Amino acid sequence: MVPDRVVSLASLSALAVPPPRFVEYAAAGGFDAVGVRVSDAAGQRGHQLVEGSRMLADTVLALDDHGMEVLDVEVVKLHPGSSRSDWEPVLFAGAELGARFVIATVLDDDRNRAVDNLASLSAAAADHGLRCCLEPMVFSAVRDLRAGRKMVEQAAAASAPAGLLVDALHWSRAGGDVTELEAGVRDGRIPYWQLCDARVTGPARNDNAAIAEARGNRLAPGAGALPLMWLASTLGSQTPISVEVPSARGDADPRRWAMELGSATRRLLSRVPADTPLTTTARSAAAQSDITKVPS
Repeated sequence: MVPDRVVSLASLSALAVPPPRFVEYAAAGGFDAVGVRVSDAAGQRGHQLVEGSRMLADTVLALDDHGMEVLDVEVVKLHPGSSRSDWEPVLFAGAELGARFVIATVLDDDRNRAVDNLASLSAAAADHGLRCCLEPMVFSAVRDLRAGRKMVEQAAAASAPAGLLVDALHWSRAGGDVTELEAGVRDGRIPYWQLCDARVTGPARNDNAAIAEARGNRLAPGAGALPLMWLASTLGSQTPISVEVPSARGDADPRRWAMELGSATRRLLSRVPADTPLTTTARSAAAQSDITKVPS
């Protein structure tokens, strides 16, 4: 995609496809890596990759065959009843697959309990060679980057430091806080980000609309209104990207959809200035291509 930048295809882009086949489709799309959604119990969204399972072994073989890596595994949902047993299957799979990150979301309004659980998860993730990244979403208990930063800072005192995962759609639907985004880049809290497009920018109308859009109605990069050139320039030319575009097209023909997403991502990234993050030159150049989309 771009020299030295890892570009991954997120599992939600074709969630029904088993991981070994998903690796094959991602390779056909020109991606460097994949994300794997690991289910901690039967019947949940995702795939169970338990120790000794054929699914896990076949996924490892597919990664080797296609020269691919796993960027992240997901998702650990921190809710009122969360315990280590909830995230152990995800962390085990991530370690076996050689993943870099594990994604966490917070579904608990008790802040102290959520902070404690995030700290425990971050420490357990580090023990498995993973970095935990908290993903803010407007329909979760951590709605935006500001809230995410505060929670990560609180949790860091007791564990390995978690990062923040910026999803282009969720960031826009939360109001697109430019100051928090730039601060996260400067202090190294954003180790990678998720790329997609959408029909409109700005805050979500309500949580139900945000959920429906996020889970099945996103657009390929460059096909919509999100300020992706600006985001790519701000977040930096070497920062890994996860292309997460769940859509009916991914359900209908996942291999073709992976190839289309790969082409769309390459076109977009080829237009982003290869410059140091946050420099005037990079941001100005990106703004000229994205002028109506750059947040004010």
